[in-house]
Amino acid sequence: MRIIGSLGGRAGKIVYSFGNMGQSLIFHSIGTYLMYFYIDVVGLDPTLIGTGFLLSYGVWNSINDPIAGYISDRTRTRWGRRIPFILYCTPLMMMLFILVWSPPVGKTFDAIAIFLYFVFVVAIFEFFYTLASVGWDALYPEMFQDLKERAEVSAYRQYTAMMGIIVGFVLTPPLISYLNERFGNRAGWTMTGAILSSVGGGAFLTSLLGCRERKEYAMAGVLPLTQAMRITLTNRSFITAALCLLMTSWIWSFLSALSPFLVTYMFRGSIADITLMSAPLILSTAACYPLCRKICIRMGTKRAYIIATSLSVSFLLPLILLADSILTAGVIMVFYGFANSGVTLVRDITIADVIDEDELRTGLRREGVYLGSRTFVDRFALALTGASTALVFNVTGFVPSANQPASTITNMRVASASILVVALIGFLMSIKYYPLGATRVAEIREMLKEARQARWGGHT
Repeated sequence: MRIIGSLGGRAGKIVYSFGNMGQSLIFHSIGTYLMYFYIDVVGLDPTLIGTGFLLSYGVWNSINDPIAGYISDRTRTRWGRRIPFILYCTPLMMMLFILVWSPPVGKTFDAIAIFLYFVFVVAIFEFFYTLASVGWDALYPEMFQDLKERAEVSAYRQYTAMMGIIVGFVLTPPLISYLNERFGNRAGWTMTGAILSSVGGGAFLTSLLGCRERKEYAMAGVLPLTQAMRITLTNRSFITAALCLLMTSWIWSFLSALSPFLVTYMFRGSIADITLMSAPLILSTAACYPLCRKICIRMGTKRAYIIATSLSVSFLLPLILLADSILTAGVIMVFYGFANSGVTLVRDITIADVIDEDELRTGLRREGVYLGSRTFVDRFALALTGASTALVFNVTGFVPSANQPASTITNMRVASASILVVALIGFLMSIKYYPLGATRVAEIREMLKEARQARWGGHT
């Protein structure tokens, strides 16, 4: 019986979008809790963890992600180019994710041994996660072609991403508290990792019901590796779009990594109170997607991206600099949610536009290479987060698991706000040179219709 791709229409679009629940849950779990776990629970020095993030999410992913995308582009099976990676790499990714939260313990394991374990396990986990994630992500621009359809599916993807955030931000903190109290800190975190692995991996596998591939794209062939990478990495549209994605991902992941410290040290709450702070963000973001979809279609992705990202940082600065309670933070998060819905909606469409432009130039659909490189950008944001968070802790005199003096809290606020301002400046400088405005995107779509008609006749 045929299972993969068995759903079509709106149901197929929604079920396909469940993969973003898995992506969101795993990304935000790593970004929010991993540094906190290894610093405050395991007891590693923040500098070591910052270095580990740089190696695992910076150096390693600069090789791993683009190559994974290229492998996906050139794969040929009866299931297609992308689907086998979702189907077979997801279970391996799930097992390795549990190991990430299960570092060795005991007197025989010193800080360096735990650090090496962290780097090695995260790197192997990232390899299989990237193969599954790139395979799933690459289907989005291939399956959905025009702006209205992409905006519709992007909204579904963000709603399912919200489900991942609900699990990660709303349900996970009390789960951690419950399991830690019942089974101890180490066992509690490992069990939490196993539960998150099951939910995130299950979302990836569920998405297969809505996944379909276009045979004509696979038949077109592939470029040699060196030529493929050269064209990709010299593409002005991609470089500027990637830098924009990097800055917005840095903002998200930095805020996520900072959240446990904000709540416990600045807002005078417990880690379980992350739920109270994040719930207004999730509800506001989800409620604003229909409005942001209309704005995106009317303005075009570039203008919508500029407005949404600028607003998001404008709302986060008062959170970092002024908020002193969970209630105040929750109110600010309502406003941030509106801007966040715009950012998350247009990011996916931006890269899809770049892929369309590349098809016009090369005659090939190379979603894998571009989305593999995009995945590297997202993961490198975690490397930036590791480095910037370690910098904040080191320059402000932060002492893990201790009461912080008022001067340390003030310094942390100022240093953290400065990171956000730097990211916003980087975004605005990058998007200034991004060439795919609304008019150019419309021209590319018309030229693609003509080119596909000439190549494949009715298969457009």
